[in-house]
Amino acid sequence: MCLFAGGCDEPLTDEDLGDDAVALRDGGSTTCPVWRCGFNSAEVNGRAIRELNLDGVANGEGVRIVGFVPPPLGLLSLQKFDIAVEKGALVARSGTTTLRGNQLIGSIILVHQQGSLLPLPITVLGHQKIDSWAAGAPQVSTYTLVYPDLNALLGMRNVCTGDLLDVLTSAVTVIGGETYDLETKSIQPGKSRWLTLACAGSAAAKLQLMNYGPQSDFDGAGHPASLAQRQATLRMITADYCGTGHSYTQNGTPLHWENAAGTVVSSGEMGAVEAVWSASGALCLEAPRIAGANVACNLPACDDYSLAEGEWVTYVPGA
Repeated sequence: MCLFAGGCDEPLTDEDLGDDAVALRDGGSTTCPVWRCGFNSAEVNGRAIRELNLDGVANGEGVRIVGFVPPPLGLLSLQKFDIAVEKGALVARSGTTTLRGNQLIGSIILVHQQGSLLPLPITVLGHQKIDSWAAGAPQVSTYTLVYPDLNALLGMRNVCTGDLLDVLTSAVTVIGGETYDLETKSIQPGKSRWLTLACAGSAAAKLQLMNYGPQSDFDGAGHPASLAQRQATLRMITADYCGTGHSYTQNGTPLHWENAAGTVVSSGEMGAVEAVWSASGALCLEAPRIAGANVACNLPACDDYSLAEGEWVTYVPGA
């Protein structure tokens, strides 16, 4: 299985694909799938838009939402719509009218950065639902977001940037209600009017696909995973052993995983135990994800640890 925490740059073999489950789940790719490896960050012409405020408050880079234009809807196009994020999906509302999914295709989110003369239109060019990585969880909405660029081959670019160059790729999932500190790898919860644009291949997108998003139905009764569970997941994905924000992984590093709820489990042989994970980082460390890594904190071996003590246990394939 191509379960790569930091991204992957190697093609899947026939054995990896199994019954084409991985390829179908991630959009039919026969190389390392987009959502496991693809894009890394959300930006427009150097404007960082990883997080945006629905009330027009500027983010840390001075970028803010200044308007929303619905798709051509006849008389409905004259109505004022407000956008929101509900259960990990974009919605637009005007009175009793709600647009979601494919109904949003053709709509435009206008953003503006401090110092710029004009706002920049970001068009919702596509919508796709992909299977969650968690057993029994609902599909996850993903979007193709593009902006105009006269220097680009097609006159537009995908909002997400990274290893993949296909402008038409559905590469964003949206996370409502929290943002993420890129330096400390920590979750900033309780931000009801903020959304995160999580690009394919990023740790935040993987957290969402594992059904650990703040708006996900984690327990089947409508409740999300706790903050501690979500933080443990983010530490695990990024190999933040010490809980300080330093990642001991890189693109192309394979990883198998299993969560305490038993909903996200890699298939095939797990390999040697890497670590058991909690919100503070690794509780123990047996076989570093990258062999020979010089880990800054002193962690015990994992002989006396199991999923009973943590949220995740990870394994290094072939170790």
